[in-house]
Amino acid sequence: MSVIPQGDLVITNVALGAELADSNGRTSVKLTYTRPVNVVVDDSDEEEEEAALVETVLCSLTPGKVCRKLMSRVLSRD
Repeated sequence: MSVIPQGDLVITNVALGAELADSNGRTSVKLTYTRPVNVVVDDSDEEEEEAALVETVLCSLTPGKVCRKLMSRVLSRD
């Protein structure tokens, strides 16, 4: 799923879905986003910094043990 937030992004809950591919396996919930870059308007031929994908694990869930996780993560628009 891809989301382009118009402001701050707040994540408060992560949960397993109703249907699981493996009812005994662990699931890691990852967030992948594009690292912001500084854009400077300049007439010189300097190389521009490229946007890079950043991946971080929010949590791991295990069916029957940890099926959901409450959290408070704020990803600032700035």
